[in-house]
Amino acid sequence: MKYKILTIILFVFIILYIYLDNLNPQNVRLYIGYGKFYETSVSSFVVIAFILGIIVSALAGLIIDLKNFLTNWKKGRKERKIKEFKESFEKAKSYVLKGDKEKAIESLNRITRRYPDMESPYIYLANLYISSKELERALDVLNQAEQTIGKKERILLKKAVVNKSLNNTNEAENSLLETIKINEANISALTLLRDIYVEKKDWDSAYNIQKRIKRLVKDEQEQRRFIGIKYELICESYSKKNELNEDKIIKELKEIINEDKRFIPAYLFLADIYKKIGRLNESGRVYGRGYTKTGHIIFLLKMEDLYIERGDPGVILKIYRRIMDISPNNRLIIFLYARLCLRLEMIDEAIDMLNNLLAEGVDFKGLHRAMAEAYIHRGEMKKALDEFRRTFPIEKVYIPFACDVCNSQKEEWEDFCSNCFSWNTINVRTGEFLKINVKDTTDIKAFYEMSE
Repeated sequence: MKYKILTIILFVFIILYIYLDNLNPQNVRLYIGYGKFYETSVSSFVVIAFILGIIVSALAGLIIDLKNFLTNWKKGRKERKIKEFKESFEKAKSYVLKGDKEKAIESLNRITRRYPDMESPYIYLANLYISSKELERALDVLNQAEQTIGKKERILLKKAVVNKSLNNTNEAENSLLETIKINEANISALTLLRDIYVEKKDWDSAYNIQKRIKRLVKDEQEQRRFIGIKYELICESYSKKNELNEDKIIKELKEIINEDKRFIPAYLFLADIYKKIGRLNESGRVYGRGYTKTGHIIFLLKMEDLYIERGDPGVILKIYRRIMDISPNNRLIIFLYARLCLRLEMIDEAIDMLNNLLAEGVDFKGLHRAMAEAYIHRGEMKKALDEFRRTFPIEKVYIPFACDVCNSQKEEWEDFCSNCFSWNTINVRTGEFLKINVKDTTDIKAFYEMSE
């Protein structure tokens, strides 16, 4: 329509030109450079300029219209392509829901060839291979995606996960570093990279990454990991410099304890340093303070070793007896006291304590094993054999320890669970073999608070 209007306007101006030309017969010169000029009447000059303006405007409008047409055509084509892609992708995923994984894989491979710039089919296909434990094929798909699409965050992260599962640690680390370059706040990439550094015992790198995680994630678990890595740095520093930096190490361990009063490894390491430098009373106080704050039996076991090594077992016997006076129903303390009596060859008292536990219905392999050893000390081999029969299959430990996070079983207390990369999570599962009164445990801790 607008082109018809422009045509009419053009025709009107031609008529106007003829009219003006008759009224203005004089000529004017329009110089165009180098002494050259164009001579025409005033009316011709005005009308021609105006007509040229209209023509230019019309051409500009035509170009804009063509551009809009091409843009809309491309947009429509892209929308149709996306719609077709979504339909194909949903159909491929439906095969998985139907249990036809082979058909799904075939369909996804076809989609990646037809829509090579789409990221989701590569990820989904890689996940299918991962679920089938075909990690090498999953890695091939992700490498193909990276070559086709480029270094995308999701692809790099998935590559890192697969490479870590294949023990390609260096490749996983490189992919994670690339991921973090793209998105510094990618928590999954940061935590996986931190775990790799922890596994490699690269504590400096792990510490730097954990600081970034702690800024992004405010929870107790990440704070504990931060303290755990900081603790490992202190241990590493001590092992390298040994006695040269004892005062500095003691100060840093006290700082950790102030940050988290329930972080058991720091108490134990601090007490060990005091023992090495001959400050045994300080070591004992640290054990007592650690038990006060945590209620963990590892401190009682460490105190046993400390006072027996000092040749003063009466101190730990007195501690146990005081605790049992306050909490006579705490079966774990009774069992630990019986084991201590057995260790000190106080056989009759050990057997009495163990019999009391059996009479109360307590029954676990460690108890029968302790009873068997007590009978061996007495020379009552038949009774010892009967007790040993009740321990089969024999376990290596009297008291089972386990990780609170991953439930992995431990033969003894450890400061770090290598299965789930957690610190301060190894505890005694008293509920699995003893019935412990919670109030009794609180009373014991109150006793230490009063006597500290």
